[in-house]
Amino acid sequence: MSSTFLKVLKRKVNSAFYVALRLVNYYPYYTYLHGRGEKVNLTQAYELSFTPEEKEFLKVCAASYNYFDADYALGHRQKELSLYKLQDVTYLSNTGVIKMGDKLIVESGLSVDRITRCKAFRDFTVMLPHNYKSGIYTTIQHSHWADNNISLWFIDSLPRAYILAKTVTEPVTLLMWKGAHPYQKHTLEYLLKDHPNIKIKYISKHHRIKISNFYLPSFITASFSGYMPPEVSKWLREGVWSSFSIKRDNPKQRIYVSRSKARFRRALNEPAIIELLKQYNFKIVWSEELSYQQQVQTFYDAEAIISPHGAGLTNLLFAEKCQVVEFHPANIIKGRYMLLCKGLDFNYTPIIGTSGDEIEDFTVPIETLKEWLSTRYDQ
Repeated sequence: MSSTFLKVLKRKVNSAFYVALRLVNYYPYYTYLHGRGEKVNLTQAYELSFTPEEKEFLKVCAASYNYFDADYALGHRQKELSLYKLQDVTYLSNTGVIKMGDKLIVESGLSVDRITRCKAFRDFTVMLPHNYKSGIYTTIQHSHWADNNISLWFIDSLPRAYILAKTVTEPVTLLMWKGAHPYQKHTLEYLLKDHPNIKIKYISKHHRIKISNFYLPSFITASFSGYMPPEVSKWLREGVWSSFSIKRDNPKQRIYVSRSKARFRRALNEPAIIELLKQYNFKIVWSEELSYQQQVQTFYDAEAIISPHGAGLTNLLFAEKCQVVEFHPANIIKGRYMLLCKGLDFNYTPIIGTSGDEIEDFTVPIETLKEWLSTRYDQ
């Protein structure tokens, strides 16, 4: 029996299950937290200030996704950081999403877009029922999105621990997927090591748990944004540097992060890019070949980072201070790392190449890169 036939059969079976389960209302709809529980605000919301160049780049990002400019800009306002104290929720361990009554809570899944595409709607796994009637429980989990994606872990998930560390003083149990990767467990446990009142409980992804008392920390970042308030990124950066025993006296270096070993979004003219960058003493690295400690150390030591858009640029969080150049295919331009740099006060330059092909591979304009390099490094 061919693999293609099996894939088609599996798709048809899943589709039939989905239709049947939707008919019996197995999949819940969603609602918002407005008016539910007690809300504790740690900080107030505020609007980011952009330069004309940054505004223009965000408009280009919006156009590539067919968003209205105003809607896209609204997503980059820093929202308030809050802790919601809730009663009688159902926690779905496959996603970290919670239900109240018969509806999923949007704020537990970051956004409507995320929650309607997450496994809370699509997973056929039989989830074992449990009850946690005593004690207080919480989570920073954001699965399946952040299962092994460093961008979603360090930008969407882990920063939520900041809110817990700053607001919770009573004993609370943090529910976390036991299959989390070592770097995720390592960083979470280290950042909370000085908060013994927050106990981490690792569980499987096959539980549906009724919880009497639940604390829901808000997400730090807005949808589509990598911006973090400086106080949050400082807490996160210092904790991760310390957890990996980062050396802080190494000589600074210039780094090009290659995606040649990735499955998509590669620079088609990378040999020419590398030839040019070597003239300016750039070191070529592949994130796949480095341990996570080595990735953090490499970025900490960088005075300049150049790379095609990709999750590896999340490590900009752990650079001490650097200039950043990000390559984008013309038809898919994302502002996530520009906004991350905005919060870190790093100089950021986007270079937009040709439109990407079916796997987002594209060509980078060499002359534009050459101009950036010569402006900064030619004497």
